[in-house]
Amino acid sequence: MMTSTAPHPDQTSTPARAANPGSDPETDQIADETIETIDAFADSAMIAAVEKNSTAGLPGSIAGAINNSEWQSPYGKSMTKNIWYFAVAGDSLKRGQIVSKVMVNEPVLVGRDSEGKVFAMRDICPHQAVKLSAGHFDGKEVECPFHGWRFDTAGVCTDVPSLCADQKMNTKKICTRSFFCREVLGSVWVYFGNATDEKDLPEVPYAPGLDGCTYHKATTTLLLPTHIDYAVAALIDTAHVPFVHKSWWWRSRHSMKEKAKTYVPSGSGWTMVKHKPSQHSMVFKMIGKYIETEISFRLPGCRREYLSIHDKTILAGITTLTPIDDTHTELNHTTYWTPALLRPFRPVVKPIVDYFVTTFLTQDQDLAVMQSEILGKYKPRLIMTIKDAGTPGHWYFLLKKEWNDATEKGRAFKNPIKETILRWRT
Repeated sequence: MMTSTAPHPDQTSTPARAANPGSDPETDQIADETIETIDAFADSAMIAAVEKNSTAGLPGSIAGAINNSEWQSPYGKSMTKNIWYFAVAGDSLKRGQIVSKVMVNEPVLVGRDSEGKVFAMRDICPHQAVKLSAGHFDGKEVECPFHGWRFDTAGVCTDVPSLCADQKMNTKKICTRSFFCREVLGSVWVYFGNATDEKDLPEVPYAPGLDGCTYHKATTTLLLPTHIDYAVAALIDTAHVPFVHKSWWWRSRHSMKEKAKTYVPSGSGWTMVKHKPSQHSMVFKMIGKYIETEISFRLPGCRREYLSIHDKTILAGITTLTPIDDTHTELNHTTYWTPALLRPFRPVVKPIVDYFVTTFLTQDQDLAVMQSEILGKYKPRLIMTIKDAGTPGHWYFLLKKEWNDATEKGRAFKNPIKETILRWRT
């Protein structure tokens, strides 16, 4: 657990150098007939349909569904580029410590130097391809465990011990790639992309509602055996809640109600504007009727939420998804709570938070395991998603496509989402 006072979200920074769908015999006929119809539709037609909150103009579509030949086919095919990914919880990384991660198909060494600054570099020695993280770190330089070559926190070689006094060599020309690395609200992020200058970096995602607040925090980590696309779709899906997250202290399918929420474009994603949370949850009934919540999503896969009473934040959280490779994703959920939260029960707040979060995430993890087994073994055709509950999943692919295109071409990102009201039962 960590206690801190939140400054501006960007705290410390270290600069850097420069399914393929298969076929299911039982559904082939239906799938083929449907796909023959929807394959002809362009992205623009589908985007327009979503923006109008209808399927008008999509011949052969099923009422209440969004045809998906274009938007769903990219599942598992790409990742968001030129963006920040969550690496580790800051309180798990002590001064003089380094950890080894695999992020976005890349071995990464993440560390904190003797002065407290975080840094990241490729976890491969350019000499004989061993892990630098397996060597010694003295708080300033990493020593390769094979031949003792030393690298500073920018990835530059500073020493080759085997050289004799009269053997001159410019070791500074030997480098392992380093990454931009920042610590924001107690979370360490690594940038994967083409930017070489700090001014060209996008904003680091962060939990909202904490400016100037003193907070406590805790992070829970789980492994999902799936591509980040499937993990994001589940993260922002609302329809699964009463069926997956069945707990005596939360809700059940028997308490489902119709909802209507306003969504607006914001940053690299969207925001569900502030509203009162459902009162059929025991948790929210206990907290009180004056509570309000705001939920938002940011690329590459960050769900953010905060709860407030009379405009004072009492609880905030950010769930992040970091791709390890094409079939594994790391989920991290960081919960922040302010001293005002349940002041009389402060000693038991962390155990309660840990219990709730772990229960929720484990339920999602179980479904991810089941889904990955089916997708890997049978490769079923996934034909459609239901509006409006499934619309945010569609938005994710539009956002990712626009972000990747804009950042690769060096132009401004244009959020493709339009303000709208979505309705669903949950």
